[in-house]
Amino acid sequence: MKKKVGTPRPQVGSLLISEPFNPEPSFKRSVVIISQHNTKGTIGFIINKPTPLKIGDALDDFPEFDAPVYWGGPIKLDSIYYVHSIRNLPGSKKISEGIYWGGDYEQLKVMIESGEVTTDQIKFIAGFACWVPHQLEDEILHDNWWITPADTHSALIEEPTTVWGSVLRKMGHVYGILNDFPEDPGIN
Repeated sequence: MKKKVGTPRPQVGSLLISEPFNPEPSFKRSVVIISQHNTKGTIGFIINKPTPLKIGDALDDFPEFDAPVYWGGPIKLDSIYYVHSIRNLPGSKKISEGIYWGGDYEQLKVMIESGEVTTDQIKFIAGFACWVPHQLEDEILHDNWWITPADTHSALIEEPTTVWGSVLRKMGHVYGILNDFPEDPGIN
């Protein structure tokens, strides 16, 4: 694979932004946060595809908490993961400044029950996306994905329906105008 000059490389803590006409329908206008990237491949979670399911419906014995479950990708849909900004959750893995993945599940439930965690601090995600070694780099080379650093607002707080376009606008003019392209240009 030949790298284009100036093409950013994927790394833990990056956001992958699907180009408007990504050929993979599962990733249409998706924003993915990379949680793992090494010689074995890449793992990430789609953060802008909420499902109608609430976390209490998905997990038994979970405290009352009005948080949706997001569709994180096509792999292991029977597992729930969480990306959050809870600095003091034991066992969490830092993804980016102020953004973590996982952590002590029982402690998380205690923190939710005691009101220490709000819905804008955490996303519950069913499934994940993954790429074998060099696959993601090849897709980036072919402009299926663009890369930018993750931030807590985009990853956790912003409305899922607007995060894709908002991140594009933050990336600059050339990317920002793509937000105005219709999903199906034939309808325009």
